Amino acid sequence: RGVRLKTEVDVKHITLLAEDLSGLVAAVPAGSRYPALERILSRGHANCLDVPDANHLRFALYGIEPDGDVPVAALTHVNDSRKRKKNNYYWLRTDPVTMWADMARVFMTSYGFADLNPFERNELENCIRTVLEEEGIDLHADHPERWCIALNEPLEFQFTPLERALGMDVAEALPDHPEARYWRRVLNEIQVALHNCPVNVRRRQNGQQEVNSVWFWGGGFIPESAPHDLFDTVYSDHPVSRGLAIINDCKLKPQGEALRPDFGGDGRTVLVDWCVATRNAVAELNRLENLASALLEQVASGEVILSLFDGSGAGREFNRRSGRRFWRPIRPLARSLTLPSAA
Repeated sequence: RGVRLKTEVDVKHITLLAEDLSGLVAAVPAGSRYPALERILSRGHANCLDVPDANHLRFALYGIEPDGDVPVAALTHVNDSRKRKKNNYYWLRTDPVTMWADMARVFMTSYGFADLNPFERNELENCIRTVLEEEGIDLHADHPERWCIALNEPLEFQFTPLERALGMDVAEALPDHPEARYWRRVLNEIQVALHNCPVNVRRRQNGQQEVNSVWFWGGGFIPESAPHDLFDTVYSDHPVSRGLAIINDCKLKPQGEALRPDFGGDGRTVLVDWCVATRNAVAELNRLENLASALLEQVASGEVILSLFDGSGAGREFNRRSGRRFWRPIRPLARSLTLPSAA
């Protein structure tokens, strides 16, 4: 008497998006075991979303249908500038990259600033800014690792997403559209300016990697907010998730706070969008395992219903009853990720 049973309304719903889960599993030594993640994937109920990629999955989790490609640049701008006010600009990511040429082709071999110090980065930024200003384009460098530009009119084509263009012949990655000729010229001018930039001259003489180009991609307008409030709080370092959280008035916290020993989420509905922060796959997967283990303890106590997704949209929902599905064997992660979805 006096004991109140928890209802569905009382239970927190925590969604964990581990976009790079398959890649991390492939990169760790064979035979490595991760009991919490394996239990969720082996005994959880299928909960899959039909999406082409992880950024579309992020929109789907908010209940938003993007109009075409995901406007990565616009959401990046919202996150990096922290400006909630909607504007009418068409945004393009303009990320620093490294190109390498052989006798017949040019490849993008990496992106980001490698080992450049802040002074070198600033010199490269000013070099690129000068070229763009001559074209009447403003460079927005609200974040030291990524840049955006704002256009008054939308493009009639889309650039190849950055990670897909990595390793491609640039001639094939660049769009085949009449309007794209202008952007090819701008790209060539930026490359010439960067080739002559004192930072790259010094690095070339010292045999160091140069940042010798940029890549335009992720074009679009700032999207409308979701029709319903789906998340109270978002824990993430990913610019798309953070941008969506800002325009939807969610509480926004760094993903590292989800690793606190007392983590239970802030609010009734919580999204943890886990981004890989290092190249150490073992360490990254251990962090995810620790988070999953802590969440399973809360599931067992009846405090939490957990949904786990990878970047493909394949998901599992795990509640107290899921833990009693003893007839479903616990399989290694590599095996669980390749199995077809089951109820």
